[in-house]
Amino acid sequence: MLSESADLVVAAGGDGTIAKVARLLRGSDTPIAVLPIGTANNISKALGVADLTLAQHVAGWTGGHPIDFDIGRARGPWGSRRFVESFGLGLMPHIMMVLEREGVGKLENAEANVARAVQATRAALRLLPAFELHAVLDGAELSGRFILLEAMNIAFIGPNLNLASLADPTDGQFDVVAVREEERETLRDCLEAEEHGEPWPHELRVIRSARVRITCGAGAFHIDDETSQRPRRGGREIDISVVDRVRVLLPAGSAAAPSRLSSLAEAVTGATA
Repeated sequence: MLSESADLVVAAGGDGTIAKVARLLRGSDTPIAVLPIGTANNISKALGVADLTLAQHVAGWTGGHPIDFDIGRARGPWGSRRFVESFGLGLMPHIMMVLEREGVGKLENAEANVARAVQATRAALRLLPAFELHAVLDGAELSGRFILLEAMNIAFIGPNLNLASLADPTDGQFDVVAVREEERETLRDCLEAEEHGEPWPHELRVIRSARVRITCGAGAFHIDDETSQRPRRGGREIDISVVDRVRVLLPAGSAAAPSRLSSLAEAVTGATA
């Protein structure tokens, strides 16, 4: 929280920086404005403001539209941790650790980093072991062997992979993306299309849920951009839910802003006028 009052907090950086500021300002009436200067800029892309110039961002803060952006919480053996982007098991934490180990993300420009990350993700998918999972999503059960499970608060993850195109970070729910072991080739086709800049040939399984309870065995997981390896023995229970919100200011006149967010922002502005 802020030690002094402010009209606006500007978060300039990549997704990690913006998520950190959002977690610190959760529950505050002070809005944040995001300036994307990172590599993937998934949060800014989800808000529809990643392609604005600095001048457009700054000029748009006056008369901008505030929205209430969801903050999730993941509770497990490690304790409790809030997140802004997503919680996941399987492919994404695996590739995050691979890219960190190989130093990907330190190339000369952001586009090269994203392209290399997509290539590495497709390569890793081929031999990635599946994991056993039992999950309960708002009372509906989901069980089996999976290679990816992501509770998405925004549409994008990792190297701009649009896993949940309809995800809305203002609706109090997650878009849970689940890819079973037998759907490995489906995801591979999507990643190959991503590499070539083509539309994805398949839609991935998405289940919308406000609460996700997971029981699974050992393996890696990620909370936003931080990864961890669970102990190798015994199953683990994880509880994921939306618990907080942070106010985000969308710049005025942003034609790129998603229509669902723009509509909500206008409704909020009208209700508080």
